[in-house]
Amino acid sequence: MNRSILSHTWIAGLTIAGGLFFSSQARAQVLEPEDDGIVPRADLHFMNTAPIPYPFLRQDDIMWSTRHWERIDVREKINHPLYYPVQPLPDRKSLFDVLVDAITVEGSIQEVFRDDRFTRPLTTEEVTQLVATNDTIRDPDDPSKILFIDELKIKAPDVVAWEIKSDWYFDKQRGEMKNRIIGISPVVKDLRNKSTTYNLFWIWFPDARQAMATHIAYNPTNNQQRLTFDQIFHKRMFSSIIYKEDNTYDREIADYKRNAAMDQLLESQRIHENLREYEHDLWEF
Repeated sequence: MNRSILSHTWIAGLTIAGGLFFSSQARAQVLEPEDDGIVPRADLHFMNTAPIPYPFLRQDDIMWSTRHWERIDVREKINHPLYYPVQPLPDRKSLFDVLVDAITVEGSIQEVFRDDRFTRPLTTEEVTQLVATNDTIRDPDDPSKILFIDELKIKAPDVVAWEIKSDWYFDKQRGEMKNRIIGISPVVKDLRNKSTTYNLFWIWFPDARQAMATHIAYNPTNNQQRLTFDQIFHKRMFSSIIYKEDNTYDREIADYKRNAAMDQLLESQRIHENLREYEHDLWEF
């Protein structure tokens, strides 16, 4: 008789505990309209992500290295996640909007420069002036008379490419060829002359990783497994063309391959293949 009472008591306890467990789980999954999904927005992983940490690297372990400058054309389909959406959405923004907001609004990116050597720093006010400028329209008959002032603001649709500066090195400790991005720059259209483009500014890449790690890009193959911008660059999930390799004369490919764009493309491919073959030749079987 006592055994029966204990058995019923134990079963009742499990039932109550299970009910409380499932009740707490049910409360945890209460959704609000602003969540815009089947998982509460606060529970999304990318909201609390951090940059992928680099492994410790000793200078003595760098057996060989070279430096490349690459251009990522946003017109290529594989690079579309870095370009779209051209208008910010509630859950994601273009990479250009992410970086500009991090510089001018949030202040989380401080290391911005005019050149890719990072020798001419820019202040937040100077970056704001580069992004948005005023175009004064004067009367052709009387230049001293201002007809109106038009604001020219560079936006995400004006980005035609991204340029990155990175180092390739062979780590003899781990036995692998690795790449680390040093700088990134948006290439934009000149709003006064749409046929020309220029580098708006250069960002020291490590300073931008936190902002890029907390913003996601669209994943065309799986909407549930979206990648952050930091993951895209860390895993090199983009298509790029080498337009310069570190050399004696400090010149770009276009400076010595002037005949045709195809020659420049083939030279870029040759540099890329040399990099792959160098890593392959280091292994002995």
